[in-house]
Amino acid sequence: MNAGSTMERVYLDLKARIVGGAYPPGTRLDPFHLAKRLAASPTPVREALHRLSGERIVDSWHQEGFRQPIFAESDLCDLYQWAGALIGLALRAPALGSAVPASLLVSMEVEDYPARVARLFRAIALLCDNREIRYAIVNFVERSEFFRAAEARTDPAADEHLSAMEAAFRSERWTELRSKSAGFYRRRIAHAGRVVAALRPRSQTIG
Repeated sequence: MNAGSTMERVYLDLKARIVGGAYPPGTRLDPFHLAKRLAASPTPVREALHRLSGERIVDSWHQEGFRQPIFAESDLCDLYQWAGALIGLALRAPALGSAVPASLLVSMEVEDYPARVARLFRAIALLCDNREIRYAIVNFVERSEFFRAAEARTDPAADEHLSAMEAAFRSERWTELRSKSAGFYRRRIAHAGRVVAALRPRSQTIG
């Protein structure tokens, strides 16, 4: 396997682990330790971590390495507000009139809440003819995937709100979907503190 393919394999594997919540918030991501688990040398792992840092999926500091992000309540509120604004922009795209949304949102009964949220917002991104908006939506989907399970645990109505958005998407009721999406993110902002508390390791104090 050449260096380029090794780097891509390591990047995809490491990204899946991080967004999937394999490491608690604040976990130091050491290239040497990760290299053993990923069956690679530290160099492609370090390169993958730099790439993930550029995508803001991991945090990094000069001379201090990499870690799984730690979100304060204000950080999560900012991300939710940004995500809601992007989805609102995507749902105003001119291409929506010629879309075929049903084929983009294939029903999978085994999917859990985080997978369904990611699938819905990726499908909305695909309907948008603005590439920058599409890329930004995909990025926030990836950055938020690891705390979606905490949303479902801390908000019993989360699944109900998601189902309503899915139904509006399948029926191409764009005005309704814009309204429900805005409501979804208002609710996410209101529950951000609970999500942050659910993500915090038991031994980690608030400081």
